[in-house]
Amino acid sequence: MEYFLKNISVGEIIAIIDLREEIKKKVRSGELSYGELDDAVIERDLLTIITSLIKRGFLEYNMGVFNLAGWIRDYLKKKYKSLDAGVFKSIDRIVGD
Repeated sequence: MEYFLKNISVGEIIAIIDLREEIKKKVRSGELSYGELDDAVIERDLLTIITSLIKRGFLEYNMGVFNLAGWIRDYLKKKYKSLDAGVFKSIDRIVGD
């Protein structure tokens, strides 16, 4: 979710590649334990998670682009006066503020 909080709106292919590579990087560094490092398996798992975020109303999908849900964009604009695309935003900070 933090990936989408940072990027706000991102194409499907770019998002999957970015997230897949981030997972592989974290596994190599020991930050994350992951069953099988096959690209197809990671991508399938990512799509399952992203689909769940869409169904729960956290993300929107339109014409090959994942967008942070409108209500979250509105909340960030109200709370921080800007979306600051490309800037890391901690879920803990957003929820805890």
